[in-house]
Amino acid sequence: MKIRSLYIVLLLLFIQQQFIFSQEHPSIHQLEYEKYKDLPKELSRFDPSGEDIIPMNTFKNRAPNVAVFGYFPYWKYPESIGDMQFDLLSHIAVFDFAVSSNGNLSPPSGWPWTDLINTAHENSVKIILTAVNFNSSQIHQLLTDPDSKENFFQQIKSTILTFDLQGVNIDFENIDEDDRGEELNGFMSDLSNFLHAEIPGSEVSIAIPPVNWGGWQFMGLAEACDYMFIMGYNFYGPWSTASGACAPLIGGSYNITNSFLYQFGAVAANYPEKLILGVPYYGNRWETQDGEAYSLTLDHTNQPTYSLAKNTSDQYGELWDGISQTPYCSYLESNNWYQVWYDSDSSLRLKYDLAEFYNIKGIGMWALGYDSDKPELWDEIRRRYEGTSSVEDLADHTLDIRVANNTNGTLQVEFELKERASVSILLSNISGQIIFQNDYRQMSIGKHQLQIPLRQMSGGIYILKLFGKTGSEYQSGIKKIFVR
Repeated sequence: MKIRSLYIVLLLLFIQQQFIFSQEHPSIHQLEYEKYKDLPKELSRFDPSGEDIIPMNTFKNRAPNVAVFGYFPYWKYPESIGDMQFDLLSHIAVFDFAVSSNGNLSPPSGWPWTDLINTAHENSVKIILTAVNFNSSQIHQLLTDPDSKENFFQQIKSTILTFDLQGVNIDFENIDEDDRGEELNGFMSDLSNFLHAEIPGSEVSIAIPPVNWGGWQFMGLAEACDYMFIMGYNFYGPWSTASGACAPLIGGSYNITNSFLYQFGAVAANYPEKLILGVPYYGNRWETQDGEAYSLTLDHTNQPTYSLAKNTSDQYGELWDGISQTPYCSYLESNNWYQVWYDSDSSLRLKYDLAEFYNIKGIGMWALGYDSDKPELWDEIRRRYEGTSSVEDLADHTLDIRVANNTNGTLQVEFELKERASVSILLSNISGQIIFQNDYRQMSIGKHQLQIPLRQMSGGIYILKLFGKTGSEYQSGIKKIFVR
């Protein structure tokens, strides 16, 4: 009877967790907007007319051949400018220009940020105005009222021209489900047509969730604007009843792989150049029942920046979750368990692998300044896109996988290790759910063959991932598998 009762309790907890997670929740953009919105606004240290802003240097060659799009919130200005590596960025999205229901814009504290704009322009980095509203009724008016819409368009145009900006990013959230389809897509199409005609070369983009919770028409939205920033985070947060990764690569009902395979599958196949994968430079800290991954949460304490999360991890020791392919740490404090989950350069490397696999426009982050003076996240971008590493060095971070379908009902996976490594192999379906997973400790140098049973796999698309860990370095390989 006790075992049956325990089973029922666990089942109810699982159902509760799935139910809670299957709902839409406020994004980190909104949570931090609400946290800081009542700070007193400061005057600019520069000419408020923008007269001392220099034009963008269009002749400098950028090393990264993809977009690197970072949101820069006003509460990190100006102290975080010195931590930015401008030569690796393509876009800086100024967060935020608040939008009222009638279309009026309110600039962020200290605007104009002439020092940031000029440094960015010297380095051929585009400055993007982030237009923000998180109120569904106000957004409905903006989308449907002709006067509000026209006023908004004109104010966007005026702000871009006055401060020599290069475009606008629409961050409208909590949009009514009925407004997320044709209304929003028509609005974005009209905005794109207007700005492209009035300011040739200007860019129009939109921030969108990683999961279609209802009403979104992503294909039409991709056609309506220049590109979409997928907020590839917020999978776990203050609402979660179990600890877990903010941006899981795989595992669970929803994850980053699921977003590309299923949520944005059609867009990735037809308009990959219109997708940017946003990654988190922040994490979650919970008080938990114990120190195990996916423990029951007792309290959500905060959402630390990467810098703070990494400091905690360095103090207590980093752990690696093979289910989500992200790091975390667990520790006791005053006899209470706490867990911090975040993304590191190692886990971001795997997400960037996925972005490269789909050949999308680029990557981005929430938010610039959240790494403080820690260089490793910049180093990962530089290694990947600038080409400072040799071909041999880059090969050390890549596993070349070959897959064959055997007649005995198995997949034969072949790969070669240049160093001894601990290897994990994962096979997930189109929804990102794990079909097969196994870990192999300290495999030797040389060629290897592994077998994956196919007997319980139905026809369809699967993603095979191989991860090798040598010391602190992670190698990876990804293959798309078609099973008939």
